[in-house]
Amino acid sequence: MSKSITLIMPAYNEENTLKFSVMSACEKLNEYKFDYEIFIFDDGSTDKTGQIADRIACEDKRIKVFHNAKNMNLGFNFAWGINLASKEYAGLLPCHGLIAPESFDYILPVLAKGDDNVLIGYIANPRVRHLSRRAVSWVNTTLLNLLFGFGLKYYHLNFYQTELLKKLPKSTQSYALMVELLIYSIASGAKFKEVPFYRIERGMGKSKALRFRNLVGIFKTYGRLFWRVRILKQKIN
Repeated sequence: MSKSITLIMPAYNEENTLKFSVMSACEKLNEYKFDYEIFIFDDGSTDKTGQIADRIACEDKRIKVFHNAKNMNLGFNFAWGINLASKEYAGLLPCHGLIAPESFDYILPVLAKGDDNVLIGYIANPRVRHLSRRAVSWVNTTLLNLLFGFGLKYYHLNFYQTELLKKLPKSTQSYALMVELLIYSIASGAKFKEVPFYRIERGMGKSKALRFRNLVGIFKTYGRLFWRVRILKQKIN
C-alpha cells in the first residue's frame, strides 16, 4: 500500500488562508497515518504570507518553505516542487482555503491503495462557486474534452505517482501546467481514477488563476498540446 505523499503548495498573498490550508491537510494526513512532506512556495507575496509560512514550518520539520524574490507563477513553483518531491505520490494543494477538509476522506484512501498512476479530483459541489466561475470552468473542461477526447470532469487538482510526475514535460510556468501534466500522462497510458473533492464557498477575494499572464499561457499551452499529443502522437515512456 502507498502511504506517503508530497504536497506542493504555491502561495501568493494568502495570509488569510494559508494556515488553514496547511493545518487542515496535516490533520487529515496524520489521521490516515501518511508519511508526508509539504513544500510551501511563497511566490513573491507582498503581504504576510511568507512570515506565516515560516512560523508554520518552525513547528513541523516535515514542512519546508521557499521564498521567491518575485512572483514566478504557479507552474514554476509546482515544477520546482516536483523536482524536490521524495514521496510515493505528489500533487498540488491550493492555499486559497477553498478545499474542504473532508475532501481528504475521499482522496487519501484511494492514494493509500496505490493502484493508480493518477488520481483526478473533480468538484462534487460546483454550486458553491459563483455562476461566472462555474461557466468558465465548464467552458474550459468542455474545450479540453473536445480537443483531446478524454471526457474528464475536471483537469486541475490531481495527484500523481512521483516517478511518473518527474518524467512528464513541463513547458509552461502558467496554471496550464496542470493540464499539460494530465494530458501527457493519460495520453501515455497512465491508469487513473476520478475522485470527488468539495469546495468551500469563497468569502472574499478572487481567483488568481485568471490573471492575464495565466490566460496567455493557458491558450499557448493548449495549442502546443494539441499539436504534440493529437497530431504528432507524442507520449512518454
